[in-house]
Amino acid sequence: MNSKKEIDEKTIFEIQPDKITVHKDLPRHRKELGEIEKMMDSIKTFGQMQPIVINRDNELIAGGRRLAACLMLGIKARVCYKDTIDPLLMRELELEENLQRKALTPAEECLAVDELVKLKQAKLGKPTQGREGGFTLEDAAETIGKTKGNVIESLQIAEMIKDFPDLSKAKTKSEIKKAYKGLQRVSENIAALATFEKTIEKEDRFTLENANAFEHMKKQADNSIDLLFTDPPYGIDVDENGMTIGGQTGGELTSTGTTYQDDIEYATKILTELSKESYRFTKPNAHAYIFCGRDRFIFQLAYDLMIEAGWTVLKWPIVWVKMSSGQCNQPTMWPSSAYEAVLFARKTTSALALEGKPDWIQCDIVPSGKKVHQAEKPLPLLKELISRVATPGVKVYDPFTGSGAILEAACEMKLIPSGCELAVENYANALSRMTKWQGENK
Repeated sequence: MNSKKEIDEKTIFEIQPDKITVHKDLPRHRKELGEIEKMMDSIKTFGQMQPIVINRDNELIAGGRRLAACLMLGIKARVCYKDTIDPLLMRELELEENLQRKALTPAEECLAVDELVKLKQAKLGKPTQGREGGFTLEDAAETIGKTKGNVIESLQIAEMIKDFPDLSKAKTKSEIKKAYKGLQRVSENIAALATFEKTIEKEDRFTLENANAFEHMKKQADNSIDLLFTDPPYGIDVDENGMTIGGQTGGELTSTGTTYQDDIEYATKILTELSKESYRFTKPNAHAYIFCGRDRFIFQLAYDLMIEAGWTVLKWPIVWVKMSSGQCNQPTMWPSSAYEAVLFARKTTSALALEGKPDWIQCDIVPSGKKVHQAEKPLPLLKELISRVATPGVKVYDPFTGSGAILEAACEMKLIPSGCELAVENYANALSRMTKWQGENK
């Protein structure tokens, strides 16, 4: 589409360029004149396509590079007075000329494309689906000699620069887009933190109940939870096979003073209900972490059930690599196990808070003398997992609270956690832990 009106030649005249004085009236996308040689070559080949705009006092209004080129070439400049032309038309022509000559920085180019499209659409109208007319992105591409994809990218980057003007310092479009993600993340976190501070004025920092998980999950409101984060029994009979005090396997005495049910039938029931209920009570942009130990059957079972419920699940686990020595109940026969698997799932519209993180995390276990639960996970591990998917103020839910570590990690990350624990001794330990944390962080 060639919608451009040419400037009436009757309004154009020639003048010696040294008769024009620089006037800083019109804000330009160009910060420096730069690349005058290209302009000189263009003028020598094609002539001065657009006039320099001056006022009645011969002060420069628009066309600084054209003026510099004419001065260096020693030729007369084609000029017109500002009051003889439509200023929007002049701006269109200047933008088109600059973009066609490819003499702008990446930020200047994107802002110029954005302004040109807006000027054209203000005059010709925006395109409407099913109707002819209006200035389209295809028209913009043809006008400036670029592809439609280039125009779309430029418009997107222009919006980024408007949000964060410092992006104009980047040397490439790729740098602008990369830097934008980081600035956007910081901005979102600051906004989320402000929301969090307002929220906790009205709500408790955490909610913990002594309740059956199956009943508790059914009480959660639809679309109310941002992150399901839990460490349920693995179905590995830790109550019978785990090492306890005195080196006894499956003994009744543990260093934590607690035990819990961990047979495969119970674990299967848990995962079946957890997958179904969690899809209901989580938001459309939610994420989920479920610890699965190192049992391939449990991971596969959890994977299949979560998929069936509607979740999108990573096909392989996130692996927690324990930096200390592993554990093995038959050390003369097998190597020590020093890792655990975490199932990661997401809803369709979810997005990571931190991109590019690996699918493994290396972190020390909680020393046995400091554990309050046999399966207690270290806070640094939990906080790392949270940081990948959540920002301050979101709601996290753990229906198998155990030691309360996930609740504490969530509070540390300024999330609002809730959960339940059936075993009275574990509930008491977790509640004591969280009450202490809250007292120290008022």
